[in-house]
Amino acid sequence: MSGISIIVPTLNEAEAPRIINEIYATFGKGVEVIVIDKSNERMKKELLATDANVITQQSAGYENALMEGFRLAKNDILATIDADGTYSVEDLKRVISELQKGAYSFVSGSRAQSFDGNVSRYIKFGNNFLTKLFNILYRRKMTDVLSGVFALTKQAFDAIRDDEPYRAGTIFFEIELVRRGFSITDIPIGYAERKASKSKISRAKPFYGITMAFHAIRYARDYNPLLIFGSIGVTAILAGIIIGALVISNFLATGTLTEIGRALIAFMLVIGGFLSIIAGLILDLLLEIERKLYKKNR
Repeated sequence: MSGISIIVPTLNEAEAPRIINEIYATFGKGVEVIVIDKSNERMKKELLATDANVITQQSAGYENALMEGFRLAKNDILATIDADGTYSVEDLKRVISELQKGAYSFVSGSRAQSFDGNVSRYIKFGNNFLTKLFNILYRRKMTDVLSGVFALTKQAFDAIRDDEPYRAGTIFFEIELVRRGFSITDIPIGYAERKASKSKISRAKPFYGITMAFHAIRYARDYNPLLIFGSIGVTAILAGIIIGALVISNFLATGTLTEIGRALIAFMLVIGGFLSIIAGLILDLLLEIERKLYKKNR
């Protein structure tokens, strides 16, 4: 297999040398392997002993490591695999093969069917929640949006090459590609229990998950405004109706309109809700026109 660049982000991952050697054994010496490393000197020596191009990471974070590697890549197919030993190189090959079929610009490996017994319940819950949130906001049918194995075309990456990554893991790539009209999907892969090293973000995973959800919602405002503004509008209208019903109920019971303040609040909530829905419809229409123009000129 040729025309493939594989980025391996590392931070003192004991399994990294083995994974790199497996990549060459699976794809052949023609594959480009770029290691974006932030390990200690002992680990770096082991990485340098492989045939990979080892680059010291200049930034911080997983997303930045991948962006650094993808920018250096020379081939038309770009891919990555975590170096913690939880993913198999054979599954990476399957993901790349799916991308090469040409139906999608981004393909990731879904761990959804392999989580049982390998991750804690709260990690599984968090992953499922973020995946469902992403699917609702971006109208997709992904089963795992946080996979450490994925591949994308050079054309797709070039569309986000100059973007400043935000702290959202793989979701960063999925959000930005979907916003630009690229097609994405995932396929089932295996997932092994982490043994050689601990997760670098294990203590911060709840906060990390909240950050991912924030970014998913934040950028959905620009991708799917009808859902965001429509939800706000419907909520405001319902709140206005409830408050208004209480005012009317009190008026019918007493015969006098004493809750003028509440009546005004109910009126403003209903009107504001309708305006929010209308704004969402207009923005959704404008974005649809923009997406069609972007696809036409791409």
